[in-house]
Amino acid sequence: MRSAFGKVLKSLVCLILVISMPGFFCSCGNSKKNDDLGDYQKYLGDYYYDCSISAMVFETPEGEEFPGVLYRQVTDLDSLVKTCPIPICFLFYSGMHADIYGLFASVEEMVEQNHDKVLVVAIDGLAEKELSSAYKVEAMPEAIIIKNGAQVARFDGKSRGEWTAQDLVGWVLGNVKA
Repeated sequence: MRSAFGKVLKSLVCLILVISMPGFFCSCGNSKKNDDLGDYQKYLGDYYYDCSISAMVFETPEGEEFPGVLYRQVTDLDSLVKTCPIPICFLFYSGMHADIYGLFASVEEMVEQNHDKVLVVAIDGLAEKELSSAYKVEAMPEAIIIKNGAQVARFDGKSRGEWTAQDLVGWVLGNVKA
């Protein structure tokens, strides 16, 4: 009895694997991206939520019906900055910030509504110390707007005193539309 059940179970597992294999090998093409925004996306890698430099993109993941904000690893930040046709917002953050999840939720909502106007690149300022130093980041979170490869605005949270995630979102939108 036990061996008959084992054979049936083994056959079912093999059948499921055979049926699902094409999906493993053909994970190309169904993901909808912002193709009308140029080829800067070639500097974005896989979906990766734990990397130190990631772009927040509004895409439809493979197998899903609706788009959402996803995090893609930035593979070449310098080339991304040089080729991105829309302003980039570097969002330097620290996981030790008290309300980082609330901040990211507000920024993700902004990305969802304005993905064709700004590309947000989240940068873990503690892991990317050289980059933080190069941009003279003294406290986190801090945001920097880059247009046409040059820094045009800075949201310095340290000198602003009290501010909210909505203040930051409003600042980003005001500086990318200007």
